[in-house]
Amino acid sequence: MNNIGEKIYLSALLHDIGKFYRMADPGNTTTSRFLNAEIKEKAKDFITSKESEPNCEHVLWSAQFVMDHEIAFRRLFGESVCDFSDADSLISLVGGHHSDQKSALGALISRAEALSWGVDEETRRESFNGPEPKNPRLRSVLEAIGLDEEQIRRKDNWHYYPVEKISLQKDHFFPKSGLDQSPDYAILWTHFLEDFDKIQTRSARSFSETLLYLLQQYACTIPADAQRFPDISLFDHSKTAAALAVCLFDLQENAIETDKPFLLIGADFSGIQSYIYQIVSKYAAKNLKGRSFYLRMLSDAAALYLLKALDLPQANIIYNSGGGFYMIAPNTENIRQKLTDVGKHMEEKMFEAHGITLYLSLEWVEISVDTLCHRKGDNLAEAWTEVFRRQDKKKSQKFARLVERNYNQFFDSLDYGIETDKITGEGFLPGETPCRVSEIGNVKPLTKQQIDLGTNLRDADLMIVSDGEIKGLRHKNPIEPAGLGFFFYLVKKNDLKPIEDELQAKAEKVILITLNGNKSNGQFLLNEITQNGKNTAFDNVIGFEFYGGNIYNGETFDKFCGEKSDDSLRRLGILRMDVDNLGHIFQSGMQPDHTSLARYTALSRSFDYFFSGYLNTIRQELADDTSFIIYSGGDDLFIVAEWRDAIRLAKQIHTDFKEFACGNPAFSVSGGIAIFPPKFPIMRGAKESEDEERNAKTHIAQSASKNSISFMQTPLNWEKEFTTVESLKNELVEIINKGCPKSLLGKIMQHAANAEIKNHTITRFKTYWILSYDLSRMKERNKEHSSLNEIIENCLKEVCGNVRTFLNGQFIVTDYHPLELWAFAARWAELELRSRIEK
Repeated sequence: MNNIGEKIYLSALLHDIGKFYRMADPGNTTTSRFLNAEIKEKAKDFITSKESEPNCEHVLWSAQFVMDHEIAFRRLFGESVCDFSDADSLISLVGGHHSDQKSALGALISRAEALSWGVDEETRRESFNGPEPKNPRLRSVLEAIGLDEEQIRRKDNWHYYPVEKISLQKDHFFPKSGLDQSPDYAILWTHFLEDFDKIQTRSARSFSETLLYLLQQYACTIPADAQRFPDISLFDHSKTAAALAVCLFDLQENAIETDKPFLLIGADFSGIQSYIYQIVSKYAAKNLKGRSFYLRMLSDAAALYLLKALDLPQANIIYNSGGGFYMIAPNTENIRQKLTDVGKHMEEKMFEAHGITLYLSLEWVEISVDTLCHRKGDNLAEAWTEVFRRQDKKKSQKFARLVERNYNQFFDSLDYGIETDKITGEGFLPGETPCRVSEIGNVKPLTKQQIDLGTNLRDADLMIVSDGEIKGLRHKNPIEPAGLGFFFYLVKKNDLKPIEDELQAKAEKVILITLNGNKSNGQFLLNEITQNGKNTAFDNVIGFEFYGGNIYNGETFDKFCGEKSDDSLRRLGILRMDVDNLGHIFQSGMQPDHTSLARYTALSRSFDYFFSGYLNTIRQELADDTSFIIYSGGDDLFIVAEWRDAIRLAKQIHTDFKEFACGNPAFSVSGGIAIFPPKFPIMRGAKESEDEERNAKTHIAQSASKNSISFMQTPLNWEKEFTTVESLKNELVEIINKGCPKSLLGKIMQHAANAEIKNHTITRFKTYWILSYDLSRMKERNKEHSSLNEIIENCLKEVCGNVRTFLNGQFIVTDYHPLELWAFAARWAELELRSRIEK
């Protein structure tokens, strides 16, 4: 973008910063000690529209913010940033978006702001209904999903976010009910200002992109408009308004008028699961994490490559996680042609790098103003659906274009020769030089890089993403995913000092990323820069990202199971989980007139926060030394753990996700766990966990579908079955540990195996009297064990009486025959008793 475009981008990011500033100010327009006399005098110029003054007071604080930081903004745009007489100065664009006297550029920002909400400017003005509340809280965007208008109107016990900067700690970032409605924003604002002042770059793009990360850190728990849009954060609104403003500016610059001014672009990788688990050797642990993280790099590289080609900033990425990304772009002939050309180029580069293993589907749809404003029967949900449909269609025709263009080259490239990678089983490409790895053998260069990547992730302070190679970091063995020109480096902070000059020269072409907020505390490099030292300023973009699991003790998977012993059963568990009905949630979870770009951004960000970020907290607190996150992001995850910890993790993820979603029944997670010996091939374990997850996804408990966990080929609904079955398992373990005969478990399992149960019905009827006889004899021989006798009585009463509403005397909702659940609990208890590691 040119300098005017950069000013539009920054102005749109800052247009509502005054809402944050005002909430931290104990005064009002008259008594404020922050608003200077000149700003107060200009109030009549900033607020001259039909909108009532109390609704727009925040613009004064927005303008004051620009004036407070005039020196920083002068470095970007020159002396005129605070020139009130210039309608296109930064202060006029930021402070005047509610004025009738704004310039054409100001009108562009005003329109973008309204469209971010999902309304036009006239509707926005008409919706003002009183003064802005002084210190409101932000509602969770997840809570209204699946509710109709009447339910939303009548609901009163909403959940609100604590007023905190982003953190991976539940107490600081999960929405809660019962919070007081007058939080103190002053401390949060003070910390924001301290960090804002550390942005010292002279590059407008670096400044704006770093500010975008800073707003994510501090403004994603602040409501942008608590009266009309109480579940949209200041961050999500500012980000989407900036993205739309950039699009509108491009259209204005090219004098393009169209009723469909925007493009919704979707990119989705297929083949991800098979790529991650395509591990054929016992050295899986050496490669799995790096291979998984490489896919994240690949998605980032593709997104950055597309942004560069379209000349768009990072705010235009609506969502980038879980093997896909979505962005908003201006609908011009130039952009459409670039999308076609870039799509072809990325397809070729992907094929050169990965053959037919991975494929990127790039599609887009035109978006009208009516679609953004849900008018004339159009809405964003339908646009999302159409993008999904086009992507699915393209996936069904993978590589068709490559085959058509050069049939012989396509199929010749699949004949890689005899030698294969010792870890992945992939053939070597023509001209590809094998890398020797000690104790393993020859592997592909990318496999070697992925091994190093998995190791370096444990110790790295930063990930550097560079458009073009950084010569001073060649020794860091960078990865350039798919040859797209973006290089990724994992470094320590002290690696930055020797390359300061090179970083300075590359400016906005380099992003310095802190992973997981410096071990979950929400900090990133910008926060740590001091203002006193010589080398405090960076001209680069400074940001942070969440991803699952860079903290790992380095043990191989079999160490999760403890030391070998003759009397202990050692088992691993592979856990796979994802959100149920996510496609339906995006396509029809919101009421049509509630769909907006800002809400979709907030919804996507919420999922990414939980699965890419907060999941680390669950793992560290519950199974720090006995589990490892192989993959997490978007809405799904893959974890290897000691088998009991795999179940504990699944249970906690279900519990915490339910809490994070405010108990909204529209949201649930289902998962599957494969339990297997430590030396079992990880690829087969992954396939078995996939089968278990499918069992959970198709499970029905008395009309309640999904929302289940499955292991040992038995899916259980989280709410209706799992807790009761787990309680029975615990009681069985307890009585056997107290001296009751362990043969009870074997008897129950054997009778279930012989019962010929079909469709949850016993078809071998003599099972009833054989079971009754067998357990009654055991009861007679163990009269001194009252707890055993009580359990046997419950078992006989429920199994022989076909009582499906109770299990060991506890109420249960299930379609299973009681004997199926008694046998499953017995098998679970037996496995636990044989696993003697103390938990």
